[in-house]
Amino acid sequence: MERTLGIRLFRRNPDYDTSADAIVRVTASDVRKRLLSFYTALKAPPAIRIELPSGSYIVQFHDPAPAPFVEPSRTSVVEVFAQKRWRFSMRWALGLLSAMLLAVVVWIGFHRSWEGFTAANSAPWSAFLRRDRTLKIVFSDPNIVTLQQAFGYRLTLADYASGRYVPDTHPLPPEVTPLLGAFRGNNVAAVDAATALRIGGIVPPSHIQTFLARALRAGDFKTDDNFIVMGSPLSNPWVGLFQEYLDFEFQWDPERKEEVIRNKRPSSGEVPIYAPTVPGWGTGQAYAIAAFLANPNQAGRVMILSGSNAAATEATGKFVTNPPLVAQTLKSHGFDPSDEHLQFELLLRVTTVATSLNTFDIIACHRLSPPGEGKSR
Repeated sequence: MERTLGIRLFRRNPDYDTSADAIVRVTASDVRKRLLSFYTALKAPPAIRIELPSGSYIVQFHDPAPAPFVEPSRTSVVEVFAQKRWRFSMRWALGLLSAMLLAVVVWIGFHRSWEGFTAANSAPWSAFLRRDRTLKIVFSDPNIVTLQQAFGYRLTLADYASGRYVPDTHPLPPEVTPLLGAFRGNNVAAVDAATALRIGGIVPPSHIQTFLARALRAGDFKTDDNFIVMGSPLSNPWVGLFQEYLDFEFQWDPERKEEVIRNKRPSSGEVPIYAPTVPGWGTGQAYAIAAFLANPNQAGRVMILSGSNAAATEATGKFVTNPPLVAQTLKSHGFDPSDEHLQFELLLRVTTVATSLNTFDIIACHRLSPPGEGKSR
């Protein structure tokens, strides 16, 4: 069923790898969440309840219990008139509701067409909307974060790319080894899934492929397709392929035992290090980067969405999937969003409350030079 949906609904190739491309599972999970949210908000039981059971892709419809039979009684003329008046009022209300819904649909259509126009003519989406290149979304690897934090080691990109998820320099106790099978890298972070769905509202889903980070190898990036890589180096080591070309990069701070962002070329008013005041949970301040650059030695482009925690990564997803806001931000920093050669990196400051995203703002915007050229802003 999953493969059939992938082929017919998302236009995947018949032989596509369902373990690496999670688009059907991610979409089904979002549908379940939306249905639950909808029915939870209702003040009265619905006439029909629609459900998509966990682990299944077959929709179920549930009818309410039949109403008890009530013997009809004699109706007075006044009651008949009142019933007709109520029916007329209901028809008028339904007509008004239909008109309101039509207005909402028209507004949404105009809003989406405006966003589509903005996206098609400004970075980064002007590059990602090209029909001759697939957009490959690489999800982060929450399992690898758990392993590193639980056993106190830092995994290098070389080890990750080689499939050595526990380095030889850090042997684990024999009793722990059998547990590694539970951390196979087949989980998708909720914030990644939500961002992928928003991206699907800008780029046609038929041009998108999704991949688990652990399903890729270094050679998979040597293509002219476009990429969106989610997560920091701690959660997605593939970010390390591009860090040398960035002005803001994540580094592991052994004293803090967390990632900080190093500013390699501070401008006026900027500082060399941006350290979060909140770890992966709680209330405080976090940081994130959203970068758009050329894939070195390839014709495609890469967008990196990295946060010091999940809420910060979520903020980058919400920002970049708002094309008018991205265009406005670039213009405010003196950049031309329609420049097809534009490469840039943004630094976001994020506030979280009880692990949830509260607010975010852009505190720095740097122009990036193509790989191999001198740095400039």
